[in-house]
Amino acid sequence: MQCASFALQFFSTLFPRLFLTSRHSFGMVVFATDTTKPKGDQIMNRKREAIFMGLGIFAGLTLCGPASAAVQQLTATPTTQAFYVDGQQVQFEAYHIHGNNFVKLRDIGQAVDFGVTYDAATNSVHIDSTQPYRGETPTVPSAPTEESVQAALAQLRETYPTGTVYPTPYRSTSGGPYHRGTHCSGWATLCSDAAFGNLPWRRVDNPSWEQIRPGDLIRYDNSGNGHVVVVSSKTDEYVKVTESSLNNHARWGGQYFKWWLEEQPGYALYTRYPE
Repeated sequence: MQCASFALQFFSTLFPRLFLTSRHSFGMVVFATDTTKPKGDQIMNRKREAIFMGLGIFAGLTLCGPASAAVQQLTATPTTQAFYVDGQQVQFEAYHIHGNNFVKLRDIGQAVDFGVTYDAATNSVHIDSTQPYRGETPTVPSAPTEESVQAALAQLRETYPTGTVYPTPYRSTSGGPYHRGTHCSGWATLCSDAAFGNLPWRRVDNPSWEQIRPGDLIRYDNSGNGHVVVVSSKTDEYVKVTESSLNNHARWGGQYFKWWLEEQPGYALYTRYPE
């Protein structure tokens, strides 16, 4: 507790306004805004400084007596708390462990914009506060097959089962048709990038049923701004899909019938299989 008190006093002195989601503030990275309002890159630099100092302090706290003694008894449950960056709510996959919130480092890098990469050769994580977040570079075959695409989707399903909030906003570098990175289009783009990497996109209006393959995106107009789903498998009568909605939750196993889709306005296909 002495370590935590020191850390809280340290951050309170350095940053007059802290946006926290828990009184146990150092189980997660702390987001801070400096009230002196520096200009330009200084704002981002101060944010990054706060994050990296928060990481360092948290590493020290985990070595304190109560934390190290309880490590054998920790349990994790999805957090019910909200997260904000500069006053804007963001969606994280976060867990409540021993009174603290734990968030993926890559999700923090994406939200605050600093580089996070993984080196498989050395089994090491690299953080670069001078570089923007660029997202993961999916490893996919140069010529994807339906089997490789379905394997990538199956891996995503393990990571984000039905009801799981996926990290938003999802920032893609593949040049696709959707850029908001949230709701159904953000999830569809994330799934497509996981299956196809940076392969180019193609749009097919009013596609034939034979043109639809696993991993393709099907969109149609509705009373809102339209809806888009990701095909996971197909029969002669319907497609099974994964999709999301306004709550940014992943959903698997939905079915859309051929006759219904072909009657919808704006019915179109986005595919990334080579022609």
